Amino acid sequence: MPDKTLTVLVLAAAAFSAAHDLDHLLRDDFSQPSAWAIVAGFLSMKYALTGAALYFYFRGKIGARFWTVVGILGAAALWFAHLSPSAEQRPPDIYAAYGSPIAGFIAWGLVYALMLSLVSLALYGGWRAFRAAERM
Repeated sequence: MPDKTLTVLVLAAAAFSAAHDLDHLLRDDFSQPSAWAIVAGFLSMKYALTGAALYFYFRGKIGARFWTVVGILGAAALWFAHLSPSAEQRPPDIYAAYGSPIAGFIAWGLVYALMLSLVSLALYGGWRAFRAAERM
């Protein structure tokens, strides 16, 4: 039986990820014509795989360890892309890309909300996986 908290964390990470992807589209990060094809393929694959993973999770084929790995890899990718010292689009750059301080603050906050949801997913998934292994 799927864990409700883990399911909520997965859905929260997916929702924040979708909002962050929309932020990239609104900032016109993909202005070159060839970039749109790559981005469309990547986003389609990302959300299709998320849907498939949820399907297999509800069927009991994958468990908390899978979501732990997803959370860790997602947090690492987000850190390298937006929060590391060498990142090209750090939160102040994202904030400055909007004419409105409110819009910039929302976009900036989405990066941190996504990171929080991914780290929470990794920690809770790891805890659930550890607990499941203890019971065996």
